[in-house]
Amino acid sequence: MGGATQKANWGISKVAATGTIWLRFSGPTRTWEIPEFINALSEMMPKEDANIVFDLRELVGHNPETKEPLKVWLRENKARIGQITVLLPKSQIIHKMIVAVIALATGVRIRVRGDMSEDVSVVNL
Repeated sequence: MGGATQKANWGISKVAATGTIWLRFSGPTRTWEIPEFINALSEMMPKEDANIVFDLRELVGHNPETKEPLKVWLRENKARIGQITVLLPKSQIIHKMIVAVIALATGVRIRVRGDMSEDVSVVNL
């Protein structure tokens, strides 16, 4: 099944006050969603100093198919990225390890925050 018949488990928005790009994931990330959220992220990216938040606090499971496309995207857009922050529940050790591997493989510094409540303000990031 593809995107035409199922609702995506991700959303993207840009915070007006700061320009921060906020990607939220809930439930599992299905393989057909990967190019969709990467394309949406690419469209929102400024030419430089992008502040991106990957909010994985409601993510369920791990789709290994996401790793390679994200590494390629990060390498291609490294010069445009100012900061990346990944929000995780404290209990998500596997996701912390995956983020560390992706950061090492791409040379992009990625902050991991596991201390944030659901109602955190993006202004505080």
